[in-house]
Amino acid sequence: MRQHISGAHYVSVASGYRCVDFRKWFQSYDFKYGKIRPTKKGVALHLNEWADLYTLVDMINIAYPSLASAEPCYYGDDHMNQVRW
Repeated sequence: MRQHISGAHYVSVASGYRCVDFRKWFQSYDFKYGKIRPTKKGVALHLNEWADLYTLVDMINIAYPSLASAEPCYYGDDHMNQVRW
């Protein structure tokens, strides 16, 4: 399973590896991966590390409310506005 999270970044979980992988991907014409390939830039968390991080999300949102309400820039109306850019 691979899910796009923002820009060129994806999170993936593969059956052969017992980890959650956050990684940057790039465009490629390699047929093995399709149109995108993983880079070396990323982090892989073992399932127990992922579970620990997941349980801390509520505490982080309470401590830093601005993070809890953060939205990606592409949700805004002016994301593609060249004047604003």
